[in-house]
Amino acid sequence: MRLKHNILRVLIALLFFALFGILLQNDLLGEFTFSKQLDTPTVIPSANFVLDVPQKALWKNYVVVSAQATPGEGCVLLFIPPSGDSKEMTVVAGDDGYCRWRWKIEESYGKGDGRLIFTIGDKSETHFFEIRSSF
Repeated sequence: MRLKHNILRVLIALLFFALFGILLQNDLLGEFTFSKQLDTPTVIPSANFVLDVPQKALWKNYVVVSAQATPGEGCVLLFIPPSGDSKEMTVVAGDDGYCRWRWKIEESYGKGDGRLIFTIGDKSETHFFEIRSSF
């Protein structure tokens, strides 16, 4: 009898958690989910920028990237190499409507994927390129 009682408790608990999961998944709990608001990161809308980004870059060489923007508009590029350091570069779009950046790829950046985060106005877009010691 005690074994049946314990099995019944386990089944009831499983049903409760299954029902809670279904309600949570279908957002049927609405405002009753959690009373404490969690800190959420700021989401910057993504854009389909017209970019010129190389697929690969070599140590001790220069890399040049560009983004199309409105003439006179400010553009920010955040470069994050495999080493994890970051380099933020701000330019203004020229009369031709392009923001251009040029910098040297240092060995200290390491080998692997480098991340480029372009921000123009209130929109942002991330791209990657491979940093190599040689081709």
